[in-house]
Amino acid sequence: MTTIPTHVDEFLSQILVGVISTVDADGRPRSAPIWYHWEEGAAYFFTGRQTLKWRNIVRNPVASLCVDWREPPYRSVILDGSVEEVQRPLYDLVLSMAVRYYGEEEGREFAEGYREQSEDTVIFRLTPTRVADYTGDE
Repeated sequence: MTTIPTHVDEFLSQILVGVISTVDADGRPRSAPIWYHWEEGAAYFFTGRQTLKWRNIVRNPVASLCVDWREPPYRSVILDGSVEEVQRPLYDLVLSMAVRYYGEEEGREFAEGYREQSEDTVIFRLTPTRVADYTGDE
């Protein structure tokens, strides 16, 4: 497992939206904004099993996640790594992310749509094998 410097861990723990990039069936990169949950050196996500990003991951289980601060001083971290489906309670993950991104009231309301564990939704984890640090911290 790649060692994550403390300042990178702190940067990824902020409330920022990431952009995940996968490779499609024709070998072209595909990128999409995505919520993430940073925990113990890995990024966790959820998505529908029929989404292009998940179909790409099933075919080629690697991805890149770019998380950036879009105001001066601009900063970013890019994680490249392997992706795998993980088993954990969907509602708990969605609730923690939704409250983080939307706030308490709206987050809880959003998460209600995920209270039932659905076979149509997948939780997956990106474990970084490479970290590009453009935060300016050391």
